[in-house]
Amino acid sequence: MVWDFVLSLFHSLLAAFQTLTSWLTGSFLFNNKMAPAPNPAPVTFILPDLEKTFNSLPDDGLNPHHDVACAESREWFAKYNKKVLGAQMQEFFRRCKFELITSYTYPYVDKEGLRATMDWHNILWFFDEVTDTETGKDAHKSAIITIRTLREPDFDDGSSLCRMVRDFRLSHLSRAGPECTRRFLEHCDVAFHAGAVEAELREKGEVLSIEGYLKLRRETSGARTCFDMAEYLMDIDLPQDMYDDPVFQKGYIAALDLIFLANDLYSYNMEQAKGHNGANVLTVVMKETKLNLQSAADYVGVLCEKLIKQFQEAKSTLENRLAKEKNPAKAAALKDAIRSLVGYGHWVRGNVEWSFETERYFGKKNKEIKKSRVVTLTPTNSVNRALKA
Repeated sequence: MVWDFVLSLFHSLLAAFQTLTSWLTGSFLFNNKMAPAPNPAPVTFILPDLEKTFNSLPDDGLNPHHDVACAESREWFAKYNKKVLGAQMQEFFRRCKFELITSYTYPYVDKEGLRATMDWHNILWFFDEVTDTETGKDAHKSAIITIRTLREPDFDDGSSLCRMVRDFRLSHLSRAGPECTRRFLEHCDVAFHAGAVEAELREKGEVLSIEGYLKLRRETSGARTCFDMAEYLMDIDLPQDMYDDPVFQKGYIAALDLIFLANDLYSYNMEQAKGHNGANVLTVVMKETKLNLQSAADYVGVLCEKLIKQFQEAKSTLENRLAKEKNPAKAAALKDAIRSLVGYGHWVRGNVEWSFETERYFGKKNKEIKKSRVVTLTPTNSVNRALKA
């Protein structure tokens, strides 16, 4: 609390000093055109303390099968990405440690299950980076390729994306139950097409309302498919009526939102440096509420606190219902619903842990920023990550 107060006070004083300096400099330049222009102070903001917010969630550390599964998944991914990604982009993927996120978010699965999650995440991140460079029209084509490959056993357009997804389907999807598989495919369809919608909005320079953005972001994050993976790797095939249960859905949506809100907070600097900050909750909040960057970050931090409470209340309500349930089938469904929420909780907390281990968001300063939570903005449009670089 003291450290948060000191940081907040420091930034308030810094902002006041910058305003005073700007006014004094402007007055001097009006009277003396030869005066040199001052170097602007770097823009910074303080991240909400999500580690503290999420400390009630399970923390089982790193999956013990990480090293073996990671080596296998990287070798598998390299077979496909070398045809699309240049040397610099391949190195960027390695430094991002995309495989590591699954070892934090699925700490309970066996080696084969962990390998499946790593392969899937490499596909998700690959799709994300590819469509970041595409027009809305081309992004829709990439979405169609991915969905057809998942659904049609004989589809093969010869692309690296298609063959990678096909390999994943043949190697891993057979382990899931029918309900879980159906939802996974439906969620993939929505997620990949939502990614194309995001590309269209980026082309137009359009920023959505808070409500519209949250609705779209729940799909573009791909987190629904990650929840489906959690279910099937825990040998859960949740009945649709239990999945649609209003209380379960409150917990589900809370976990879903917590994942992408954390990602948006941590990725804001990287995205604005690429000129892609229109698809970020901080930009959306600033536009709609007229708040500054720091206040927008604080706004999202408070929202996360409300959502973690919503998540825990939903889980507790289901536990109370289970304690009173006499019907064996309904009790089994409730038990699986609670286990699913626990799995989603691993995702929420593990996502934050990974965000400060990877260099994707904060580069070499990831450990420093984890401690201070102070992010210094990189100049806008100063980063251009071409796939072939």
